[in-house]
Amino acid sequence: MVEHATVVHAVLSDTVHPAGWVEHEPTGHAVVRCTCGLDSSIVTEPLAAQIADDHRRIVAEARTPA
Repeated sequence: MVEHATVVHAVLSDTVHPAGWVEHEPTGHAVVRCTCGLDSSIVTEPLAAQIADDHRRIVAEARTPA
């Protein structure tokens, strides 16, 4: 059973071309979300990775019996 599912979503910039195809360009930003309610809002990708790693570690430590 997964108690927390922490996900990092990259923020992309979409450009729709006249022919109907869409071009997705990375912006260098991301959002971290977790089933526990964590929502980082838009932050830089390196910061998002750090937030996700820290959150996973803190949750794992909280589950470890003292």
